[in-house]
Amino acid sequence: MRLFGFIITGLLLMGVAAQAQTTRPLTLDECIQIALKNNVQIRISKYQYLNAQYDRRNAYRNILPTFSISMGVFRYERGPTSYLGNEYVGPGFPQLDRVVQSTDYSMGLTLNQNIYDGGMWWNTIRKGKVDERSQAYNYEAQRQQVIVTVMQNYFTLLKEIKLLEVNRQAVERSREQLERAESMYELGSVAKVDVFKARVNLGNDRIQYINQENRVRKARQDLNIAMGRNPDEPLEIATDIEFTRHIVTLDSLYQVAIHHNPTLRKYQLDRRSADLQIKIAGSRYFPEISGFFSLNRRVPQFDGVFKEFDREYNYTVGIQLRWTLFNGFADYIQKQKAKVNAMILQEQQTDYQRNLMSTIKSLYDNLKAYDEIIRINRENLEAAREEYRLALERYRIGNGTAIELREAQVNLTRAEQVLVSTEYDAIITYAQLQEAVGKLSDTYVGE
Repeated sequence: MRLFGFIITGLLLMGVAAQAQTTRPLTLDECIQIALKNNVQIRISKYQYLNAQYDRRNAYRNILPTFSISMGVFRYERGPTSYLGNEYVGPGFPQLDRVVQSTDYSMGLTLNQNIYDGGMWWNTIRKGKVDERSQAYNYEAQRQQVIVTVMQNYFTLLKEIKLLEVNRQAVERSREQLERAESMYELGSVAKVDVFKARVNLGNDRIQYINQENRVRKARQDLNIAMGRNPDEPLEIATDIEFTRHIVTLDSLYQVAIHHNPTLRKYQLDRRSADLQIKIAGSRYFPEISGFFSLNRRVPQFDGVFKEFDREYNYTVGIQLRWTLFNGFADYIQKQKAKVNAMILQEQQTDYQRNLMSTIKSLYDNLKAYDEIIRINRENLEAAREEYRLALERYRIGNGTAIELREAQVNLTRAEQVLVSTEYDAIITYAQLQEAVGKLSDTYVGE
């Protein structure tokens, strides 16, 4: 019985330890690593990249020789015949009236080598390399999308937690004001209406606090989902994070995006792949030249296949030219379709690049505006604190009203909320800008 109690106690302790480990505050890096491991699109793009690697290797098959070996056994039987060669001799000849049977064994070797196919083989190899790089950029684009999504949700959760603290302070100030109003009412310094107003204000602030708690829960669920976890899974994040920003000129951001944005680079490589596909389709207009070698042996005994190689053999060696002169315009249609596909990709690349530049410009302008707004909000917060301090002091000595104090309190809470929201919105905007130019995953390279 005592042993059973020890087991139960041990299991409970393990459960408590597991719960503590689960709710350990996660850093931004840890959240990103979890998301990179769990995200389905990341795994799919990785498999697509792996397929592209195999396609690139498969592209060499058109230039590498093909070599095959064949072996067989043949049963031959000839019935009685009335012909000697092509001449009819009729029955009565013993050598023609008997049944002839034999079993033969054969072995053959065949070698074929492509010599010229209008450029198809080397353009196919080049296209395989380009497609592999294109899938590598597709994989990188998926990585950066996951990273920026996690960062957005992480900093949104941080913002909601900070706003919850602002609302808690507002509730605390309202509670203190209610206690102050009740004390002053008992002393006859203020009217009963001030107490009622203070209670209403406290109730309103508590409602705001409860609503903010729901926003925190929603933000925590969103971050869990972005990390590929269940929305209700316990989650705590580190709140003492430091985030540094480095802003360059807008033209520099454009240049970085052209060379590093993975989706844009993928469009550029897809366009190059389409050009190579046109050349591959055009190679069908040219003749195909190949060399071949064939060696065959056929003997009546199986072990004879593997001895006396200088006897019982025949071989063929030569060069073959094959030129398709007409196939119902199939080659022409394939080349035209390849050209149309290249034009489609060119339009898509141009449209994406145009929208990308617009996105970078908007994010850059927003970030610059946030910097100025944050500076103004910090000044406003200092002014709101001083306004609240003066209003509270006037109320205490009887020179101010409850309405003036409440207005100063609301202004202080609003200034705190605006500053917190603006600071974290600026961080999120910076992350989006880094993702747009293609530099977001430089720090988060593991998974």
